[in-house]
Amino acid sequence: MPPPRNFERLALVVVCVAAQLGLAWLALQAIGWFGVGLLGLFIAFVAIRFELEENRPVGHQMTPDLYASQFHKHGREHEAERAGFRTELIAQISAARLGLGLGLLLTAIGFGFFFILEASR
Repeated sequence: MPPPRNFERLALVVVCVAAQLGLAWLALQAIGWFGVGLLGLFIAFVAIRFELEENRPVGHQMTPDLYASQFHKHGREHEAERAGFRTELIAQISAARLGLGLGLLLTAIGFGFFFILEASR
């Protein structure tokens, strides 16, 4: 079930999109279209990383106790606590997917214009 749509979420999405567009404009002024593409790649990387980690601590592969403690923690919770955690996680993943989409859009626009302008020279 998707998270509820409300005014606060819409306002936050508008602020985040405006901030990303502002950063893209700064990258365009500083580096050019290549900078916009790099910014999009960075935003997409962070969004994918956040979605993969699911807001859990991440350690080295040689620390299985870290992962085991997380699964034991969630295994002892009541069903209501697990449902609350899942609802929170769905809202966070929804925001990460929005960031991923905007990052991929900036990447396509930035590198697309960069290659088009370089080919026309």
